[in-house]
Amino acid sequence: MSGRYGFWIWTTLIACAAVIIGAMGWLTKEVVAAERERSLADARADLQERIRLSLWRMDTVAAALMIEENQRTALDEGVLPAVPENPLVRVRFKVGTDGAVETACEDAELVTQLKSLLSESGEFGNRFEMMCAVAHEGGTQWGANDYALGNTKNAEGPRQSFEYQVEANLKERAVRGGVFNNAVGKSGLAQQVASPEAAPLTAAGMFQPAWIGGESFLLRTMKQPGGGVAAMEGAWLESDGFRKVLLDEVVDLLPNAGLVAIEPGVADALALASFPWKLIPGEEALASTSLRGPLVTSLTAGWVAVAVALLAGAALVHGVMKLSERRASFVSAVTHELRTPLTTFRLYSEMLDTGVVTDESKRAGYFKTLRREADRLSHLVENVLAFSRIERGSAKSAVSEYEVNELIGGMVERFEERLAGAEMVLRSDLGKGLKFRGDAAAVEHVLFNLIDNAAKYGVSSKSNEVVLSAVAVGSRVEIKVCDQGCGVAEDDRQRIFRAFHKSAQAAAESRPGVGLGLALSRRLARQMGGELDCREAESGACFVLSLPKVA
Repeated sequence: MSGRYGFWIWTTLIACAAVIIGAMGWLTKEVVAAERERSLADARADLQERIRLSLWRMDTVAAALMIEENQRTALDEGVLPAVPENPLVRVRFKVGTDGAVETACEDAELVTQLKSLLSESGEFGNRFEMMCAVAHEGGTQWGANDYALGNTKNAEGPRQSFEYQVEANLKERAVRGGVFNNAVGKSGLAQQVASPEAAPLTAAGMFQPAWIGGESFLLRTMKQPGGGVAAMEGAWLESDGFRKVLLDEVVDLLPNAGLVAIEPGVADALALASFPWKLIPGEEALASTSLRGPLVTSLTAGWVAVAVALLAGAALVHGVMKLSERRASFVSAVTHELRTPLTTFRLYSEMLDTGVVTDESKRAGYFKTLRREADRLSHLVENVLAFSRIERGSAKSAVSEYEVNELIGGMVERFEERLAGAEMVLRSDLGKGLKFRGDAAAVEHVLFNLIDNAAKYGVSSKSNEVVLSAVAVGSRVEIKVCDQGCGVAEDDRQRIFRAFHKSAQAAAESRPGVGLGLALSRRLARQMGGELDCREAESGACFVLSLPKVA
């Protein structure tokens, strides 16, 4: 195949390979991106589930504290201890409408801090007025914080989607707010019903949290039995301790979580329903860095399949091009091999037919030349036909046991005759008693090809002798054909057994032959269970036919 066509064939193949690899690369990129997104969505959903569970736990702990405080009677009863038994409550106090602060705490420094917080911060006054107004109107103080979030819509869409998780968080907060309201509200009602006449003041509502001066408080209004707000009761909480208690409840879910203060009633999805704190998860949802086993297997299989397909395509194209080159070489070689004897046939036949040659000795020489060329053509045709049968798989070997000297001895005359045409002589040393297993016709074909090659390439100024010998080596009988010619280069010792291949030197010198004899001979040898090799020799070329030995 010409270089121009070969260039376009390889260019087309490379272009197709680039398109296939590009498409596979894009597909792999998209699949990996989709897998990363799926992994990230799963991680996000898992984090949100842990956040919701953490909020439930913290609201449960906070509800317990709120219920405990709601069930206490007013400070006027004088039954509360001066130092609260709950370590999360620093001071319990009462503030009248005139702003006077009353407490049973005996820690003067702590009381001073409390009064400073209540008097210096306008937050307490505003909170007092708002809660008094709500109590006067008969509303619920807790409802003013809008924790119920009754307008929250149901979560829709895939569980892994961000929108689903946002709506689910808001819905969960509404549910927690409702549960909290119900539990804490009932605890305050139980306290009022249990002792309706126990004190001149009774609670007008349940405690609700508030931030005053950066500190956490629980506040509720107090009213006279006959009606009207008379005071506000409160509890100053240990904010840092309370935060630690809440975070300890969720350390197994969110080990790096934190809580930050927010304004009461803020409708934040991560806010507690019980206290004005917002949960900071302390971690982000991260996609897995590793791909799932089945996905990796599928992508690997896909890439392997693409690579195998491309390599197979390249090998096929290479094989087709090599076959085309071999066919072209074969046609060229056969044409050349046929032209010379045909020309000789035509010339000599014309001379003999027209009576130009009258000398009997010359006529005998011409007939000898014609016979030699006919033998050459016959040998060429035999090689081509035998190689064709082997290629089609129709060749069969009739393997039997033979004695070397008897079988090959009968072929020596033919070998000598072929060498005589090249002015060379044969020296045989076949030994005695050596037996081997093989096909007689195939052995003769192989040895004649080796003798023919020696006649073509083994001519040397040193010696015109070709040695045919046989020797037993282990379980094999080795039959050698060695000449004293230029030999075979080490790099060519395997390539010369390829069909239609010649050594570099033979090709350069345009020696006769189509490059088929050695390829055919090796295949024939292997069909018999033997082998044909070219081995290193002191001088010239040495070919060894190895066949199974018969004991």
